[in-house]
Amino acid sequence: MIWGKVFFAVIYGLIFGSFANVLIYRIPRSMSIVKPRSGCPSCGKTLTAPDLIPVFSWLFLRGKCRFCKERISPRYVLVELLCGGLFAAMVFYSPTLSAIPLVLLVFVLVVVSMIDIDTQEIYDVLLIFGVAVGVAWVVAGHFFPAAFPYSPGWVDALIGLVAGALPLFLLDKLTLLILKKDGFGYGDVKLMAMVGIFLGWQLTFMAFFFAFLGGGVFAVVLLARKKVKRGEYLAFGPFLCAGTLLSLWFGEAVLSAYLGLF
Repeated sequence: MIWGKVFFAVIYGLIFGSFANVLIYRIPRSMSIVKPRSGCPSCGKTLTAPDLIPVFSWLFLRGKCRFCKERISPRYVLVELLCGGLFAAMVFYSPTLSAIPLVLLVFVLVVVSMIDIDTQEIYDVLLIFGVAVGVAWVVAGHFFPAAFPYSPGWVDALIGLVAGALPLFLLDKLTLLILKKDGFGYGDVKLMAMVGIFLGWQLTFMAFFFAFLGGGVFAVVLLARKKVKRGEYLAFGPFLCAGTLLSLWFGEAVLSAYLGLF
């Protein structure tokens, strides 16, 4: 039974991944996500149904536009596969109705991460949608706890919102005071406020732990390989998003292991 749910989660994830690519391309360009229909970025030709089948169209066309033969970035396929894999992982983690808000959270995190990598901006429209999903999950969990497990209570969600936003806000102000430059963008602050609604305060702090650990290691590697210079900004949103997912899956186990040391 569970594997049937996981299979359909992969299918829906690939479809949502295709839509994610639309958002990743259009939101930073202030384009409608409905019109015009998807087209080749090189020649502008409108794509038809055979060109839009997630993953398989790219493989069948060998990564090239059917019309102009220009190369299509493999990132489109990677985003689709990422959504498919993460949707499956989330359904395996919670094969209940809670999987619905959780896969929507995954969807938002993937889009936020890719746009942040491209532009170093996090757009409010994505976070507003995420907040709406998180609040709906909290409400559903309050009235139907058996159907929506893992949903934080109202108090935990509200404290989580503050616990997500306040540390980055204070770190930004401290960095501005000491180094005279921004440490974190307000997009990161609002992103973690949204995450706090889903995770509650304890797992939100674990998300910070995973994010700063991963971001720190990544920055050290780039500095060692001279890919970036000291003081250069890096998109931190993807690490916050990855930390969120790691906290959902492993946060409680890591926290319990840590507290067990005392």
